[in-house]
Amino acid sequence: MIQRVQTIYLFFAILFMLAITYFLAVTVDANNIASYTYDSIYAHLTILISSFLLLYSIFQFKNRKKQLLLNQVSKLFLSATFFILFFSKGESMPQEGMFVFIIPYVLILIANRFIKKDESLVQSADRLR
Repeated sequence: MIQRVQTIYLFFAILFMLAITYFLAVTVDANNIASYTYDSIYAHLTILISSFLLLYSIFQFKNRKKQLLLNQVSKLFLSATFFILFFSKGESMPQEGMFVFIIPYVLILIANRFIKKDESLVQSADRLR
């Protein structure tokens, strides 16, 4: 059941996280030197863990409760990445990469909503048997 709508949302969340990691500048200092997520080892590690958890979550479609738990842990790591970058920026100004962090977070929330909807549909079908 990889063709479900929540899978698409999770896949796009992974793509946005990888874009934040490798392609979008997170901060720029006074000398116009951009820094990326991969410049900070802790931020890089937490966002990659979050991405791998979402990828693993996509293939856990038979166990929706585990899928929801993996998504919640992934959101936690995504938030940790944001706070690591935010508090380590110093005098640097935030760039577009800092603002794009909201997109995968919202995509995970929407995917969780559809997973919960699937779970309630399965539970209602079980009551009818």
